[in-house]
Amino acid sequence: MKHRLWILPAVALGGGFGANALADDTSLSYGQLERLLNSAEDYGFNRYEKLDADHDDNRFEIEGWRADGWELDVSMTLNDGALTRESQRKSIAPDWGLTREELDAALSQARAGGMQHFAELEVDSNGHVEIEGYNAQRAQFELDLHREALNSEHLDNGSDNG
Repeated sequence: MKHRLWILPAVALGGGFGANALADDTSLSYGQLERLLNSAEDYGFNRYEKLDADHDDNRFEIEGWRADGWELDVSMTLNDGALTRESQRKSIAPDWGLTREELDAALSQARAGGMQHFAELEVDSNGHVEIEGYNAQRAQFELDLHREALNSEHLDNGSDNG
């Protein structure tokens, strides 16, 4: 019976450490994210639909378009941005995809709201942007935006509040 009393607290403590480990294993720092986005830009991305960090598979997945209209779905390694998989198909880049400037503005808003580590971003054809990550306390962070709120006119109006 004594063994069970010792096992329960150990299991409870392990659950707490598991939540912190989950935040570490599924998210990127802003420095890591910036480096991977620069690699994506070098690859030709100019509009973005989805970004997804997956530490279990050591990959960063990016979906979006090049300027010539080709739709891209690329996976890179998290540690060095090396290309591990790519898929391309002729398409027309939609207006609702995020430009790099809009993507940076969305990430800046998430950071200003308390996100310390990035996990995922996705934009839909209606311009709805969802960002997921973790705050400094390793609690899950979610931010919902609309693409229209990311244009320079809206950002200039809010930049003096800082």
